[in-house]
Amino acid sequence: MLGTVTAGRFPDDPLLAGLIGELSMRSPEFATMWADHRILACDVADYEMRHPLVGTLAVTQQTLQSPQGSGPSLVVATAAPGSPSASALTLLAHTTAPQESTRPRPRAVTRTP
Repeated sequence: MLGTVTAGRFPDDPLLAGLIGELSMRSPEFATMWADHRILACDVADYEMRHPLVGTLAVTQQTLQSPQGSGPSLVVATAAPGSPSASALTLLAHTTAPQESTRPRPRAVTRTP
């Protein structure tokens, strides 16, 4: 239960709390697993990756799985706070987030026989 262990070690970390809150809001499945601690220890790896929009990033990847080992896994990539990689991840989040369209939507066309 690395996720809960990490949260327990850093209870006042606003970035960690924000991540858990965002994941809980966006994924009912994550919220349920987090609430009843059904998250197993995760595989952790530090590595560099190249992204076509922001270049090279140094990240820590954590893979969370259900205790049964079946079903989806959650893969989270984070970067050290204040690092260039953290700034790049923030930029990516803002750049790739769905935007509400300001263009009018086309109307449906009704055809009669």
